Amino acid sequence: MRLNTLHKVLVGVAVFSLLGFILLKNRKKSSSPLKVLFLGGLDTRKNDKDISVQSKLLQEGLGDKYSIKAYRYTNGKELISDITKNSKVIVVMFSAGCSQSFAVAKAMKNNNQKLSNVYIVEPYHSGGTTTKSVQKAVELGVPQKNVLVGTNSNTGLGVVSNTTQTPKCSPKHWCSLTKVGEIISK
Repeated sequence: MRLNTLHKVLVGVAVFSLLGFILLKNRKKSSSPLKVLFLGGLDTRKNDKDISVQSKLLQEGLGDKYSIKAYRYTNGKELISDITKNSKVIVVMFSAGCSQSFAVAKAMKNNNQKLSNVYIVEPYHSGGTTTKSVQKAVELGVPQKNVLVGTNSNTGLGVVSNTTQTPKCSPKHWCSLTKVGEIISK
């Protein structure tokens, strides 16, 4: 009789362990992709790429475990509104979209989100609005290494110190989107 009870306990433990393993495995499979909010660059000039092409370049670097919600560089307020509606996001701002760096960083901080999840990619650095916005975002706590810069001030060189240099890639400037995606997905 005693052996019979011991067998029942052992079988019960084995069944519960197996069920727990199956539930955990299925939970991992069904977890939704990480959300990236992307504020793009200019798309109005002859050689600019529209927001869908910019998003695809970013997605190439991110891979399929991330989903992207993209906004034109003029839609910073909509992106900020979406930060408040999500508990955990990664934000990428590119080129002209970097003019919203401080407002985005402030929204992330006010919503208890990590400023290490903010990436500022090749901002136009001329000492004007975008430069000041990037500098204030870094002062607020966005890591300097999360600011990717190209080879001249048009692509952010000199905007703040201790930045990450965009690796050589082609086509220049646009390929930085794929590169930041690779950095995020590591």
